[in-house]
Amino acid sequence: MKVLITQKVMLRWIKLESKLTSVFYPSGYKCLICGCEIDGGNFEFCKKCFKTLPTIYGKTCVKCGEPIFSDSELCLFCKKEMPSFTKCFAPYTFSPPITNLIYRLKYNGEKFVAKTLSNLLLKFFMEQNVNVDIVIPVPLHLKRESERKFNQSELLAQSFKEHGFNIDVTCVVRTKNTTTQTALSKQLRKQNMEEAFKVLVKSKVKNKNVLLIDDVYTTGATFNSLSNTLKKCGAKNVYGLSLAHTKMEDIV
Repeated sequence: MKVLITQKVMLRWIKLESKLTSVFYPSGYKCLICGCEIDGGNFEFCKKCFKTLPTIYGKTCVKCGEPIFSDSELCLFCKKEMPSFTKCFAPYTFSPPITNLIYRLKYNGEKFVAKTLSNLLLKFFMEQNVNVDIVIPVPLHLKRESERKFNQSELLAQSFKEHGFNIDVTCVVRTKNTTTQTALSKQLRKQNMEEAFKVLVKSKVKNKNVLLIDDVYTTGATFNSLSNTLKKCGAKNVYGLSLAHTKMEDIV
């Protein structure tokens, strides 16, 4: 009798376990863009949507990564005022559907999106053949991070940490609670970011090749300000890596 009861209990448990597994660990994944079911993988997009990602092809500015269509090595912005950073990279333009994914992460709090974006960013960076000693996600001011509950740049760096990069989120802080950059012109963005950062542990960046990670490159004001601060503390080279690069014609 006890054996029969045990078998019934086990059968019920197996059925329940199967239901729970299908809920919490689905056999398929859903495309982050269109929502259709796909096979699992690092890049959670269906083939159709993956092709819509606004990948940057062709020649780019050797300093900021802006796509250019001339014989020049520099874009108009960098010609006018050379940035302090060594070089910046971005795999995509700031266009849909990348813009939608970034907004979902930053403003809707959909942190699960960050893993896929981080994997895309890591794959792109590994193709650049740049050696760095330390990776620093661009810090948020404590007040801004407290309101948002997370720093999107730190989330975009998670795949780098998993692959053995030296990630540091404590040696640099944002001392100035800058206003949102969205509606500001290039000049106002620059003024907004002046003296916005402070290096707390100079030994961590002195004579080091530093990689900064952020979500979007617009005018380069954030990367440039942080690069100036790091170089004053002895950083050898400062590279900027962002998921998306805003098109020049879209900047006020």
